[in-house]
Amino acid sequence: MEIWIGLALFVALIALLVVGVPVAFALFGVAIGSLYMLDGGLDGLSLIASTVWGSVTNFTLTAVPLFILMGAIISASGMGSRLYNALATLMDGVPGGLMVATTVACTVMAAVSGSSVATAGAIGRFAVGEMRRFGFQDSASCGAVAAGGTLGILIPPSIPMIVYGIIAEQSIGKLFISGVVPGLVMAGGFIVYQVWLALRVQAREKRVEKTTRASFADRMRALRDIGPIAILIWIVLGSIYQGIATPTEAAALGTLASLILGAVIYRELSFAKFIVILKESARGSVMVLMIIAAAMAFGYVMTTTQVAPVLSRTVASLHVSPWMVFLAINLLLLFLGCFMETLSIIVITTPILVPIVAAFGWDLVWFGIIMTINMEMALITPPVGLNLFVVQGVVRDVPLSRIIAGTMPYVLIMAVVLALVAIFPPLATGLAGSIR
Repeated sequence: MEIWIGLALFVALIALLVVGVPVAFALFGVAIGSLYMLDGGLDGLSLIASTVWGSVTNFTLTAVPLFILMGAIISASGMGSRLYNALATLMDGVPGGLMVATTVACTVMAAVSGSSVATAGAIGRFAVGEMRRFGFQDSASCGAVAAGGTLGILIPPSIPMIVYGIIAEQSIGKLFISGVVPGLVMAGGFIVYQVWLALRVQAREKRVEKTTRASFADRMRALRDIGPIAILIWIVLGSIYQGIATPTEAAALGTLASLILGAVIYRELSFAKFIVILKESARGSVMVLMIIAAAMAFGYVMTTTQVAPVLSRTVASLHVSPWMVFLAINLLLLFLGCFMETLSIIVITTPILVPIVAAFGWDLVWFGIIMTINMEMALITPPVGLNLFVVQGVVRDVPLSRIIAGTMPYVLIMAVVLALVAIFPPLATGLAGSIR
């Protein structure tokens, strides 16, 4: 009976999303409606208010608006352009140096922004134009930016990891540090592909990217430009991993440091621009917190109606290989990623999947990394890959089909990294033991 109730809830939720109801209101609607019908009318709604209030007043959630604010400050203060130009200088002479610089810049931006969209937007504004200037194909340059931007949710800090950690009741610090090695491996895979692609194009077209090379003095100046951002990364991540600050406290320190960097050091943040940043950050924060509150209400329904516990026991009792269940979960996440936004997928599926994962004895921190990699793939798979539209917004004259074509090799690289993390869990969780 519970399985049919769960199926009905899921179908109702998908139906609301299909007709255009915002995710938060769709989740609230299903939760309130099911509790009213299945749990004694208005009396069944007695605990939903306290559940929602408890979810949005969780102190850990303070990190979400802070990281959103920090990402907005970084994006508006010109740090992204300085970082990209400095890395392009350092990568001068490397085959596909500008593409490689794009990936490295996205990796560094990911370590301070917490958002894939912010990372892709901050780097894409000038990276695509620069790669075009030196003869890179639009598909290759756009693909590098869109895929590089996805690193923003795997390399900590990561807003989706915070959301997953709260819903799954897992340590945010452990999730953060567990994303470091897979994120670097993925970035390395991107770079290997980009170097190979550049060498192949050069051999076929017999062209070089640049006729002059950066001098030693140019490279030293580039290192100097990277310095302030490196300090910002240390403030955010170093304070967490050294036990100096919690993720929430680190987010506050990072926001203050980025504000000082943008307003005092670089002097690119005017009062008017800062007001715009605050408004954008407030809108983004309200959206995320509304979705989280609705997800907690939906999770409460799944528990009180016994859907989640019964579903997990049923799946665990099936006479199928755990790897088949794991494959089915990943295919579900990949399928949903083609049609839904990443945070929506996390808040909808986590209350359902966590009991199943726990029933098989799998590490929930490890599964958080598995889910995050799936969400990375969702960001660049049509028709709803957000990073595809972010890049198209930067380069409006490039058809979406060409951007998609440029990202497909990166989806395969992500699938390989996903398989590596699945087969060798210590790749993700090996460093987590150092975090309490």
